Amino acid sequence: MNWDGFIDRVNSDPVIAQRGADSSFRVLLGMGERERLITVYAGRVVSVTDGPFVMPQCNFALLGSSEAWARFCSPNPAPGDQDIFAYFRTKEVLLAGDTRKFYAHLMYLKLMLLHLRSQA
Repeated sequence: MNWDGFIDRVNSDPVIAQRGADSSFRVLLGMGERERLITVYAGRVVSVTDGPFVMPQCNFALLGSSEAWARFCSPNPAPGDQDIFAYFRTKEVLLAGDTRKFYAHLMYLKLMLLHLRSQA
């Protein structure tokens, strides 16, 4: 996973800027033992905070193994590792929290997560 410059990459993406101008949410990414809380306000990532957290204030969480996230974030993921919904189907990543908020900001979230892929 490429966290170096993640905020800048997401905030400078013109597609995200166009489609996500009204997006505001907090998502907790659980990657095995590691947790990160990403705050998006008005279509911009404003912070990424490392856990662990006792009671994280988030709208929804995506919780999965570090292996599943590593496969998702590889530069050229294999079929079945390219989209977060494939992990939902195999139960390698679980969605918890406000599902309405998740689906309302799904396009922004999917585009944002693509910026975690290692740069080839």
